[in-house]
Formats: sequence, structure tokens, C-alpha cells
Amino acid sequence: MTPSPTALQDSRYAEVKDGRAQAQEVWLLHGYASHQDDLHGLAPYLTKNFTVRSLRATYPLDMGGYAWYSLSFDVNGVRQVDSPEAFSSVERVKLALEWHAAEFPQSPRPILVGFSQGGILSNAIGYNHPHLVRGVAAIASYFPWEWEGHAGQAESFKLPFWAAVGTEDGVVPASLSLPTYERAQKKEGLNLEVKTYPMPHTISPACFADLHTWLLEVAAG
Repeated sequence: MTPSPTALQDSRYAEVKDGRAQAQEVWLLHGYASHQDDLHGLAPYLTKNFTVRSLRATYPLDMGGYAWYSLSFDVNGVRQVDSPEAFSSVERVKLALEWHAAEFPQSPRPILVGFSQGGILSNAIGYNHPHLVRGVAAIASYFPWEWEGHAGQAESFKLPFWAAVGTEDGVVPASLSLPTYERAQKKEGLNLEVKTYPMPHTISPACFADLHTWLLEVAAG
């Protein structure tokens, strides 16, 4: 086996409980200022059916934790994204997905599950590199159409996307996320299911239950 790429070297790994080979993998991408152990807390609830990898983001933050890309705010308080850093992280995860495809050619492509900034990045990965993943779920996130450099592929429009939006989310409000998903559905024609929950910037039990059902459906093909 060739050495794992940098995106996986600091990841957490949990094998499916029955130990079967070629199990469907779920890759977890955490949010801004978090780390690989955060979403890995979901692994015990997923490993009955899936092998789980929880990735660590690219850039360490002075405040602690890691980010997939830098954020800043202009004089009007509008959030600004460092698009080159964002696409650098897209490329970093892409290389890890290519490694997985080469090392485990008989295994299904991973399903990405991202929270907040990790979900935003997952949406971009699925749109730009759909052949490397089996599906994308984004929670408390949005579709980053404002990034310059997207290149959707023919497979992008067949790939299943799933989005969970919290109506009480004060970090990524529904007023920001829902219009981006509406564009994804109506203008771009993506295969996207959007569900709303009365939750703040978190994953509620109802959201997780629906996510798990969706993961099983995608894995069943």
C-alpha cells in the first residue's frame, strides 16, 4: 500500500463493526475552528453499516482548531472567503479520494458528510469531482457558488446531494443557505434533497436520523 496522502495522515479511522472488506466508507469533514475528533463522535452510530474516516482540515488557526480555508469580514460585515485556499483544500481531499480509488479499486467510492465549513467544501468537491465520491451530505452549510473556478462535470448532475438546514442557525442562517440550494436544484439541475430542521448550528437527533437513512439509501445504490 502506498503512503496515505496528507489529508488522511491526521484523520481518525473506525472500521465497520462486522469487519467486512470493501465496506462503504463515509468521510467526515468538520467545521471551522474544529478538528478531526469532533465529528468522529458520530462513528459509533455509523460503523454498524459503514467504515468511517474523519479528516482534519488544512490550515491551523491561532485560536485553536483548523480551517479548510480562511474567513474574513469586510467593512460592511460581509463574510469573505479565501477562494484559493478553499480550492487548495478541495485539491487536498481530491488527492486523498484518488488514493482511495487506487488502493481499494473494488470498494465503493466514499460518501462525504460535512458540517458547516466542511459541508461547504464537500459540496464543492462533489460538484467539481463527482466521479470520486458516491454522494455528498452537507449540514449547516451552503453551496459556494461565489467561489471562482467551479467546473461541474456531467456526473455532477447525477450525484446525490443531501442538505440539512437549521431554521434557528445563527452561524449559517437559512436565509443564506436556502437560496444557494434553490439555485443548485432549479438552475444547475443537481440531484439535491434539502431538509429543514428547527435546530441551531448543530446536528439534531432528527437530522442525524434522516442523514443515516439517506446514507443507507445511497450505499444501497
